[in-house]
Amino acid sequence: MKQWKKIAAETSGAEIAEAAFVLPILFAVLFAIVWFGRAFNIYATLNRAAREGAQAAAVSSCATCIPTIRNQAYIQTSVVNPILSASHIDPAPATVILTTNVLMNPGATPPETKMSVSVSYTYGFQLYGIGCCPLHLAPLKPQITMNATAQARQED
Repeated sequence: MKQWKKIAAETSGAEIAEAAFVLPILFAVLFAIVWFGRAFNIYATLNRAAREGAQAAAVSSCATCIPTIRNQAYIQTSVVNPILSASHIDPAPATVILTTNVLMNPGATPPETKMSVSVSYTYGFQLYGIGCCPLHLAPLKPQITMNATAQARQED
């Protein structure tokens, strides 16, 4: 009986058991911080790309000619995609919607118009969960769709 009490009072393996319980939780929290940090970086980049796209759409092509409205393909390929690529974001899942000549104040003379650019991006990341029958790690692929919209006033 004294031998069993001595084994039960022994704490030499307690640190290993505590570490085995705490370390997976710690790593999960660290990975969550990294993934949410990247998602925030992508969201901030989308806001910048939408803002730059709206400004590029609102600016005329030259100072002395009639203002020409840039089309959606130009805004996506020349403005939004380089900004996304500079931040190491794949521009393929990004969609750009350009809304031109939105009337700002209907009763004013002359009427003021603005350009609106919306950028939508589907951010997918991979997590692992436990699958059943037999027990295995199953990949989970959640996706978050992020949207950013910016407006710029068209000036003469």
